[in-house]
Amino acid sequence: MDLKEINYYYNKFKFGEDNFHNLMKKRVREILLVSTFYDAFIFEQDGQLSEQIHGEYQQLNLSTAPRITSVPTGEEAIKTLQNRKFDLVITMMRIGEVDPFKLSEYIKNNFPDLPVLLLLHSTADIPLITQNKSKFIDDVFLWNGDSKIFLAMIKYIEDKRNLETDTRIGLVRVILLIEDSIHYYSRFLPILYAEIMNQTQKLITEEVNDINKRLRMRARPKVILVHNYDDAIKIIEEYREYLISVISDVKYLRSGKEDSQAGIRLLSKVRNDKFDIPMLLQSSEVENREKAKKLKVSFIHKNSKTLLNDLKEFIVRNLGFGDFIFRDKTGKKIDRAVTMQDFEEKLKTIPDESLIFHGSRNHFSAWLTAHGEFQIAKRIRHLKVENFKTSKELREFLISIFEEVQYIRNRGKIVNFSEKALSIKEGIVRLADGSFGGKGRSIAFLNSLLAAMEFEKGFPEVNINIPKTFVIGTKEFDYFLVHNNITYDITSYSDEKIAEIFLNGTLSNKLIYKLNLFVEKINYPLAVRSSGLLEDSQTQPFAGIYQTYMLPNNHPDKAMRFRQLTDAVKLVFASVFQETARQYIESINLLPLWKE
Repeated sequence: MDLKEINYYYNKFKFGEDNFHNLMKKRVREILLVSTFYDAFIFEQDGQLSEQIHGEYQQLNLSTAPRITSVPTGEEAIKTLQNRKFDLVITMMRIGEVDPFKLSEYIKNNFPDLPVLLLLHSTADIPLITQNKSKFIDDVFLWNGDSKIFLAMIKYIEDKRNLETDTRIGLVRVILLIEDSIHYYSRFLPILYAEIMNQTQKLITEEVNDINKRLRMRARPKVILVHNYDDAIKIIEEYREYLISVISDVKYLRSGKEDSQAGIRLLSKVRNDKFDIPMLLQSSEVENREKAKKLKVSFIHKNSKTLLNDLKEFIVRNLGFGDFIFRDKTGKKIDRAVTMQDFEEKLKTIPDESLIFHGSRNHFSAWLTAHGEFQIAKRIRHLKVENFKTSKELREFLISIFEEVQYIRNRGKIVNFSEKALSIKEGIVRLADGSFGGKGRSIAFLNSLLAAMEFEKGFPEVNINIPKTFVIGTKEFDYFLVHNNITYDITSYSDEKIAEIFLNGTLSNKLIYKLNLFVEKINYPLAVRSSGLLEDSQTQPFAGIYQTYMLPNNHPDKAMRFRQLTDAVKLVFASVFQETARQYIESINLLPLWKE
C-alpha cells in the first residue's frame, strides 16, 4: 500500500463522518437587525426577540441560536458593519435617511457575500417594493406577528448558501417552492420549515447512535424558495437528482412576463421530463383543483382554514416522513410501520397487492430518502415492478435492501443500547456509560477500521467482521462498588469470600432492565469478559489476569439465563480484587486501586 492509499484510508477512518462535519458549513451566527425603536418594541412586546428565536431553536433541538445585534438607523448599521462581522442583515423599511435600499446597496458594494433581507411591517409597504429599488436586497418578507418568520428567514439563507456543497457531498435532498406573493410565502415558509424539522425530529428517535442523530438534523431536506418560472427551471435542471418535491403557485413571471398558467406549465414540464416526485399545486382559486387532478399532483387551497393540516398531510404522506401506511390497490389502509425495523418486519407479511401498489409508485424509495438512505433509495428508485418475475422475488429484494440499510447505518459505529440494537447483525452496543477499557477500545477500533478499509471490496467472497459485542462501561463498576458499600479492605479476604460479596451485590436498575431485554432476545452462547482500563496496554498488558465466563445461554428458563448472566458480570467485577490480579499488579510495581 503506497503513501497515497495510506493517507486515504487514514482520513476515511479518522473522519468517518466527513459528511456530517462538512454539511451546513455556512451558518448564520451573527445577525444585524436594523429597526426603529417602535418596530423593536413590537418585536419584543411578547418577550425579547432573541429569547423567542432561542426558544424555537431549543424546541427543535437545533444548534446554538444566532445572536442578534439591533441598531435603530441605517447610519448606525453602516458604522456597526465597519467594526464587526455579520452573517445576515435584516432591515425594516423606515430606518432614517439611509433607507433599506441605500443600505443594501452599500452592503453589496462593500460586503458582496453578506445577505440582506427586508422585513416589512405592513402589507401597505408591499407596493413600495419595485424590482429596481430592491435589486440589492436578497429577498423580502412580511412580519405576521409570529417569531417563526425569523427562523424561516435564517434557514432560508442557510439553505441557499449551503445548497451546492451539501447536495454534492452529502446528497442532501431539495424541496423547491415557487411563490411570488410576499404575503403568502411569509406565512407558508415558516409552516413548511417547522413541519419538516418536526418530522426530522421524529426520524432522529429511530437512530441508535449519537453521530447519526446529529447527522440527521444537518441532512434534513433543504427548502429553496424562488419567485419565477425561469429561476425554478434553473434549480430543477441543476439539482434534478436531489429534488424530492416541487410546490408551486399557479400565476407568476415567466420570461419576464406574468403568466396565469406558469405553475401548470412548470409541473407539466416536470411530469413530462419523467420526474417521479410528489408535487403540490397551491392556489387561492378553487377551480385550479381540477387542473391539479389532471396533472396527478396534490392541491392546497391557499385560503383554507385547514392549511397547516393539509400541508402536514402532504409532507407525511408523500415525502416519506412519519409512519409508513401500507395500502391495498384501492388505497385503503391495511397496516402501519412506525420504524425502519417495523417496516422490515411488515414487508414479510403484507399482501402481494400492497407490495405492488407501493412498489409501482416509488413509495419505498421516498421512505428511504426521508430516512437519509439516499444511495440505496437512488438504487431502487429506477427499478420497476416489471423488473421482477414474481412478487416473491420483489419481496425478497426489498427485505434484503432494508437489511443492508441497517447494516450500513451502524457499521463501524458504537450503538447506544435499545431493543432495536439487539437485532443488528454485527457491531458494538453500549450497555452502560463510562470508558470501554482496553479490550473494549481495541475491539471498537477494529470495528471502525474494518468499516473504513472496506476489505470486502478486495475479498468479496470473504466475510470479515468482529463478533457482536455488548460493552458495560466503567461507570457501572464504580456504581456497583459505591451502591453495595464495597471497599478495598476486602483484599484481605479469600477469593471465595470476595466472589460471595460481589454475587450478593446488586447492579444498577438501568443495567438490570437492559440485561432483561438482552436475555429475551439473545439465546446464543456468550463470553462475559473483562475490559479493564489497562487491558491491551502495549507496555503492561493485563490479558488473562481477570476472569472470563463462558455461558451456553440456552436454558429454557429465562430467569435462570438472566441470573447466570448477571452473576458472570459480578464475578468479572470481583476478579479485579482477587489474588491473581493483586499479585500481578504488585509484580509490575503498579500502584493498585486498593492502595490509593
